[in-house]
Amino acid sequence: MFEFQNYDDIHDYMDFIDDQVFAERPLKEQLAEIQYLYLRENQPWVVAFSGGKDSTAILTLIYLALLGLSPEQRINKVYVVFCDTLAEVPIYLQKALHALNTLQRSASISGLPIETKIITPKASDTFWSRLLGRGYPAPNLKLNRWCTEKIKLNPFKDFAKSEFTADQAPIVVIGSRSQESKNREDILDKYHSGKNFFDESDPHYRRYAPIKDWQVQEVWQLLGQKIAPGQYEEIGPWETPWGTSNIALVELYDSTNSTSGECPLVETATSPGCGKSRFGCWSCTVVTKDKAIDGLIANGEEWLKPLADFRNFLHSTTEPSVKGLYRQNRRRDGKVSVKHGMQEEENVEFIHGPYFLHLRKEWLEHLLNMEKEINQQGRDVSLITEAELHEIRHQWRNDPLTPDWSDDLPKIYKRVYPNGNIEFLEDDGNAFSNIESEMIEHLSKTHEVDSELIKKLIDIELSLSGLGKRQGIFNRLDKVLRQDWGNLEIAKQKRESEKTLQYALLQDINEIQAELNGIDSLLNSEL
Repeated sequence: MFEFQNYDDIHDYMDFIDDQVFAERPLKEQLAEIQYLYLRENQPWVVAFSGGKDSTAILTLIYLALLGLSPEQRINKVYVVFCDTLAEVPIYLQKALHALNTLQRSASISGLPIETKIITPKASDTFWSRLLGRGYPAPNLKLNRWCTEKIKLNPFKDFAKSEFTADQAPIVVIGSRSQESKNREDILDKYHSGKNFFDESDPHYRRYAPIKDWQVQEVWQLLGQKIAPGQYEEIGPWETPWGTSNIALVELYDSTNSTSGECPLVETATSPGCGKSRFGCWSCTVVTKDKAIDGLIANGEEWLKPLADFRNFLHSTTEPSVKGLYRQNRRRDGKVSVKHGMQEEENVEFIHGPYFLHLRKEWLEHLLNMEKEINQQGRDVSLITEAELHEIRHQWRNDPLTPDWSDDLPKIYKRVYPNGNIEFLEDDGNAFSNIESEMIEHLSKTHEVDSELIKKLIDIELSLSGLGKRQGIFNRLDKVLRQDWGNLEIAKQKRESEKTLQYALLQDINEIQAELNGIDSLLNSEL
């Protein structure tokens, strides 16, 4: 049994604490456990906060536990970390940021060692930089699940590296519950069972799941209480100990008619998708239907419908029957690849590469137009950042398959925002004029050579012109020439020729091997 620390700051909350039982354990005992671990572990703590019900519940427990400690005992900093993926549902983002601001203000007044942190993915790793910039296919549940690692896990890892020293092992408090899903239950049973308080499977930090055994009704029971009578009379029931109301949170869940969980901050790239959660990305294509945003629209937030329609369209591009309409035949390395395990079959299936560049340009313009139209309705919404636009431009200009020789991104932006305040520096390093492009197109047809191949070779030559040492030029030219150029039929013919050549070589090798075996047998008999 843990001893509950009962400092003066907690007295106003004791009536509430004494009356509550969650997962068949008194709340007082659960808070005492948190206090015990906080005092035992001389390490920083991190609360993974999404703004949803579960993360709000664990934050409530941590806040109350800290209030029960004396100022001298509050020695370990507690970071409350919110990951803004830059693709958050705007309504959720606004409410989460408001909660963080209020929390920081209240914690400072109460003398609690809480520091709120908002982390974001690198500009090169965001959803739009990867999908529109590099042409990555929209993520789905079975394949191409690149988004979780890039926009959720990596930002947290970067935060941990910048904030903590090598000898620190921060304790990350997560709101995972066994009831959420079989996958969550298996993870929690594996790492959070028995006498072990922490999941220590990651060498950089330890996970602590204080509400792992709670039912969803108990989460709402905690959030639905008037925790400190007299503290915030203007708020009434459903208040947090830091002075915000949970009513809006209840309304958000009610509008989606769901009790599902939240998008995790620090699990693994193979964890369940976040599209079924209340607080994931609006662009999430991991699920077939996003009930969260659909629920908001059904309950009056009709301005979100263009976002939902665009998400649904992106999801439709992952259907196997239409992949060829949206994606190139070559992968980003320039090669036409056959699906694993089909290399020796007659009717092989080729792996599609990135989205066509001309489609990515159309989709970016559509995204910017949606943003413009929403803000013309009196809202303040950002669907894509300036840093992402610069990154996408860079990716287009240096696309390994079809570089954007005409540098269209600044033109697209100016079409949507004629008076926009984003400045794009001139970049004519690898630009071809219309006349030059037409000439190359004419020559490519005359000599039956892919026009993009000619442009890529010229670009390499121009990039090294004037240099005293042109080191590596032959390697770069060879790399380009080794790519699969032309259409899919040409690639198939090339593959058949290679198979024929390989078969002939194999026959020669077998004949040579047979002759060597005969010689070896003859020598052995003579000996």
